[in-house]
Amino acid sequence: MLEFTGNPIEPQRDTWDWGEIRAIPLDLSDEKLVSVSYLPEKMVVSPQYFIQQLPGAKADIFVRETIQQKLNDAADMLPYGYKLVIFDAWRDIDTQQALFDRMQSFVQRDHPEFNADQTLAATLRIVALPSSNANRPSPHNTGGSVDVSIVDERGRLLEMGSPFDDISARAKTTYYEFEPESEAVIKIRENRRLLYHVMTNAGFTNYLEEWWHYDYGNQNWAFMSGHDTAFYGATKPEFPWL
Repeated sequence: MLEFTGNPIEPQRDTWDWGEIRAIPLDLSDEKLVSVSYLPEKMVVSPQYFIQQLPGAKADIFVRETIQQKLNDAADMLPYGYKLVIFDAWRDIDTQQALFDRMQSFVQRDHPEFNADQTLAATLRIVALPSSNANRPSPHNTGGSVDVSIVDERGRLLEMGSPFDDISARAKTTYYEFEPESEAVIKIRENRRLLYHVMTNAGFTNYLEEWWHYDYGNQNWAFMSGHDTAFYGATKPEFPWL
């Protein structure tokens, strides 16, 4: 565990450029979505948007087949008894739209002085644009994004210094790398490092503004990892009776 918690978080890139990300070409894979619910000894499924009754949210969580294996690999690197917690992965466009609209309303509420461009920029820091453009899919709609944390052997979430979907500056992955040291800060820093390093060692990249958000195979991942193309585009689960 020390090999992870003792190593600082050093992002592969220091900036995020949605224009550059959306311009990355797609060489599409036909890989299917699968449920992450069938490995309870390694992963706890907690579908936050279904729990909160957002439009389009499902009671299960789905990822691409390769991502399910990579999550399995990441869980294997955790200390004995610890598990990954999956809050969200594949996301319906209706859910993406609801999140975007609510975040925009939060920004307008908290920053009435912002103009339209400033409001959009602040919204996009936390929620990607809903998109039906096949060449510019919303990251979660590809099944290539996953929102995760960790529980310990008692089933308690590790303290990450801010909750899932926090919109404050504390949500930034490296925030606690630069905070003055205290016992609480050191523990939070170690917990974030543990999550970051097991996920990146499994092949994921991290979204700089959210400690919980990781990508593989989509345009976010290609941007952060330096790949010329992405291979996960928009998709949806297959249900035999729907």
